Amino acid sequence: MQFPALKSERLVLRSLRASDAPDLSAYCQDLEVSKYLAVVPHPYTEEDAQSWIANQDKGIAGINLGITHDDELIGVVGIKASSERDVGIFAPTIGYWLAPAFWGKGFMQEAVRRLLDWYLPLEPTEKMCAAAFEDNPRSISLLKTLGFEEVRRGTGYSVARGEPVPEVIMELTSERFLQQRCA
Repeated sequence: MQFPALKSERLVLRSLRASDAPDLSAYCQDLEVSKYLAVVPHPYTEEDAQSWIANQDKGIAGINLGITHDDELIGVVGIKASSERDVGIFAPTIGYWLAPAFWGKGFMQEAVRRLLDWYLPLEPTEKMCAAAFEDNPRSISLLKTLGFEEVRRGTGYSVARGEPVPEVIMELTSERFLQQRCA
């Protein structure tokens, strides 16, 4: 499934391509990336990346966009369907990762903000959810900067680590998002 390219000051968020598989594999092969992700195995092969990209093309894996800087893939940002539809709440979840060489440069904040700027006005949602493992303070800080607030703590599972990991569950209400956009 193809999505429009979303441009920000330094980045382009675009649909993933089969040619991205080697970079996806190399980046997710780094345990510093995969240990902070719930469903990415370690090791992460090029075949894993090809399969995941194929699922994007079929539209069965949510919205996942490659984050590019100067035409180089540096990460992924995405939104998956609500985990609360069974109780009548449409609350999609945002997730992301960035190659370590690009950490600390503000790229992820720019990418997440751009995706939210595009997505939230299009979808009738009361809130956007996110989760970060407690040992990932960069992600928790990023979410707070974007207006997400902690709603509870729990335990997630990291496939790469092969174990349960304490996590922080956060939410951004549409109202808070709009207030920040207007500020």
